[in-house]
Amino acid sequence: MEIPEPVRRLALYPFRELPRPPDIERVELDGAFVAINRWPTAQIVSMLGGGPVDVEATVEAARAVARERGKTIVAWWVPPDQDHVAPALEAAGLVNQDTPGFEAIENALVLVAPPQGDGAEGVEVRMTETWEDFRDGARVVEKAFGMPVVTDDDLRARYDDYRHPDNPGRGFVAVIDGRVVGTSYAAFGDAGVNLFGGSVLPEVRGRGVSGARPGALGGCSRARDAGVDSAGRSDVAADLRAAWVRLPRPRARFRRPPLACGTAVDYPDRQA
Repeated sequence: MEIPEPVRRLALYPFRELPRPPDIERVELDGAFVAINRWPTAQIVSMLGGGPVDVEATVEAARAVARERGKTIVAWWVPPDQDHVAPALEAAGLVNQDTPGFEAIENALVLVAPPQGDGAEGVEVRMTETWEDFRDGARVVEKAFGMPVVTDDDLRARYDDYRHPDNPGRGFVAVIDGRVVGTSYAAFGDAGVNLFGGSVLPEVRGRGVSGARPGALGGCSRARDAGVDSAGRSDVAADLRAAWVRLPRPRARFRRPPLACGTAVDYPDRQA
């Protein structure tokens, strides 16, 4: 099935194609940029064009940016057309592996038809609009991804960022029996909606929580007259296989299956 080119770009290059949230600092490097976020997770480096001319120098520059801001993890986003940079990243000490919030192999899936059905029985999905839902969703992400625990005080600051009128996205939570058991984040771009961070508590997996979230997202998307796109964990698509289309197989520098992007992880403090 044909995938519109703007939607393909949104799936493969989300950090480049999506609007920049006001709480993200973008630092330009040679042939790349690093997006500095306020969470205790990896800071993402995205490459431009064919990537850096001098990969080693740009890796060192990204490390310096991270150190200056007290960040301990940098992750390079490596889509298939920039896979030729992988050997130089590996030579500079980066490793293709999972890091909290990102997998060694990230999916690039496109929802090419509206989600069908009314969602799973007993699962309510709603937009994150209250502090309580934001906090409880963050706790789900910590458990599902092994993320560092963030204090309530710091979460309050992140909630203020979330509520900023220029924030281009919205979160969703899945609720069973009044308890938040799943969460995801939808970022709105010109070509569609990108779904990030699909997280479900281990004890409720298999109950249709993952499949219910894209349905709610589809309604939000149609209201904006946009397509629906996802670049996130594989469980997001678990109950919607007929509706999702995988993007073409990339080259296998990172030994990846027919998915889209590899994550090359760097630890600046270890390289100092």
